[in-house]
Amino acid sequence: MSETAANRVSQDHDVPDIRVNLNWCKGCGICIEVCPMDVYKADKNGKPIIVQPEICIWCELCEMYCPDFAISLLGQKSW
Repeated sequence: MSETAANRVSQDHDVPDIRVNLNWCKGCGICIEVCPMDVYKADKNGKPIIVQPEICIWCELCEMYCPDFAISLLGQKSW
């Protein structure tokens, strides 16, 4: 994660419960590329591993762009 991305995150923000259905995921890497906070890294098959869930800003880009509907952000935003 870049230092700039880390500086944009407030410690007092809601963090979603990020779910990745690896059975549906084909490892295209779109979620990894669109995430502005570098929440994901690729495993050896290109599938996303959630490495920094606490810095997710709940932009929902990963969920919106996933062509396999394999990512879900669960929880409730307080804003």
